[in-house]
Amino acid sequence: MASEIRDTLLEPFIAATRTALAEMAGTEMVVQAVYRQTTPVEMGDIAAAVRLTSASEGLLLFIFPKGTAKALAGRILVGSAVQVDENLVRDCVGEIANVVAGQAKALLAGGLHRLAFAMPPVVATVNELRPQSSQDCLVIALRCDAGEFAMELFLNL
Repeated sequence: MASEIRDTLLEPFIAATRTALAEMAGTEMVVQAVYRQTTPVEMGDIAAAVRLTSASEGLLLFIFPKGTAKALAGRILVGSAVQVDENLVRDCVGEIANVVAGQAKALLAGGLHRLAFAMPPVVATVNELRPQSSQDCLVIALRCDAGEFAMELFLNL
């Protein structure tokens, strides 16, 4: 992958995710791998999608295994008197996606990639959200002490 793409496009999403998870869930995350893929790989059970608009349409998926999503939701909701059920886990995944998108938008504002975002839908079947197109898919495999998860960025590069 070209270092320009990683530096100008992916690093703002990585930085935004790092900040969001530190502030929301009190956890640090690390990047395990960054790569381009042509065939989707199942990486999790719960996903939130953020529609991206720039020169072309794109999609950013946040994909979490149930265990990781539930652990992060528990941290986000710590101190509340509610039981963390599946609906709250999905809400927390959507909120993580929303916060990361907002922070990434601010980080990308002065650069080559200016993006607009829409509110993220959250689903339990990742393939419901993946685009059925020939867009490039850039994968950022991530890990925190709550578990592994990934971001998939679909854009025409």
